[in-house]
Amino acid sequence: MKSIFQTKILLLVAAVCVVAYVAFGYFFPDKGLDNLNPEDRLSLKKNIIVMGVDERSDDVGRSDTLFVVMFDSKTKAASLLSVPRDTRVRIEGHGWDKINHAYAYGGQKLTQKTVEELLGIKVNNYVMVDFKGFEGLVDAIGGIDIDVEKDMYYHDTWDGFTVDLKKGRQHLNGKTAIQYVRFRDEEGDIGRIRRQQHFLMAVYDKITSADMLLHIPGLAKQLTSMVKTDMPLSDMIDIGRALHSMVKEKGLSMAMVPGEPKYIDGISYWLPDITDLRELMVQMQGATMTERYKSAAELMEQEYNSAVEKVEKGDDSEENKEAIKEEKELKAKKEEKAKEEKDAEGEQAKEQKNDAAKAEAKQTASSGRGVVRLVNCSGSKSAGADAAARLRSAGFEVVSGGSGEIIAETTVISTTNNGAVVNRLSNVPFAHKMRISRDGAADCDGVVMLGADFK
Repeated sequence: MKSIFQTKILLLVAAVCVVAYVAFGYFFPDKGLDNLNPEDRLSLKKNIIVMGVDERSDDVGRSDTLFVVMFDSKTKAASLLSVPRDTRVRIEGHGWDKINHAYAYGGQKLTQKTVEELLGIKVNNYVMVDFKGFEGLVDAIGGIDIDVEKDMYYHDTWDGFTVDLKKGRQHLNGKTAIQYVRFRDEEGDIGRIRRQQHFLMAVYDKITSADMLLHIPGLAKQLTSMVKTDMPLSDMIDIGRALHSMVKEKGLSMAMVPGEPKYIDGISYWLPDITDLRELMVQMQGATMTERYKSAAELMEQEYNSAVEKVEKGDDSEENKEAIKEEKELKAKKEEKAKEEKDAEGEQAKEQKNDAAKAEAKQTASSGRGVVRLVNCSGSKSAGADAAARLRSAGFEVVSGGSGEIIAETTVISTTNNGAVVNRLSNVPFAHKMRISRDGAADCDGVVMLGADFK
């Protein structure tokens, strides 16, 4: 009798636990990092995430190009949202980091999940494009014509990648087209995204040109080798037709995640404005802003701002240190790989060691020399000479960097986070804003970008 009674009690307890679990799931559902239930994310359009992935034999790679195509199957209209690769997000299981690292941590699935939570939308399909295939794609269509907006020179010491292009109308093959797309300057991700969109339109113009029939066999083969997707062929055809029609008639609608650039512990990020972003998503999805969607955005923005404040105040929590630690480890790994490759080249190894010694000596003694490269972006020919004279009077050694595209504010960019160097550069004898962009191979302590505000 006692055994039967105990059994009934256990069954009752089990039943209560099941009901409580279901009720908890109903009243406190499993929310994503964006504080929304999956069913509350916007899905009025077919949303396709497109990733340009830089995979390597010894590294899973990053999604260095990331955007979302939003397609309305009823109106046959499409729009595109670019997501800067340096966008600071909270990646599930890995803390705060750049969004392009989501691919390194968890491939396409984690990238898609992270994008859904950042944008507050449901992603239906993905398209992955291997960067290595881009060169072949451009070559397969016979190259593209682009107006290069300025002289472009950039060397990535971590990837061993060099960009060297001249201003003006250029016919680019696969190799030089990738240089154009990957070029980085003081505009950071904003400039890269603008060039990526410029590149896409140049490819579109070539594909739709009269002589494209000659290249179709090679193009089909190249696309098959470089693209992975879960989209049905019929959907791809529909979206292709829609994009073609829109570009031909009134141009493709393009936008970018709103926000601002910011250096956090010496690392460059794009900080999204979550409330503005969610308003943009409502507009692009053709939806209506609900109170739940709005409050979730406001709460998420508070979390973003709080996380940044913690890092800036020196918070030592593991969550906030993880992204910075990972970034430094990845850079150290790339630096070590570059060193090993140069060591294997015999005589070049000696040259590499000498360069490293020079760089170290330069960094140690830089507070005494203060070598700066002056680039005149003010629009005034006389401003460059005036600034150079004032810098020399203040004890700086000035190297001419020529002139560049006009910018509004004078900016001083330190090539190291060495405190003595940064402090020295902060004493440049005219109004300026300060940035840090570490480059161990730089031949100067800092770059002075003279803006239109120079007085």
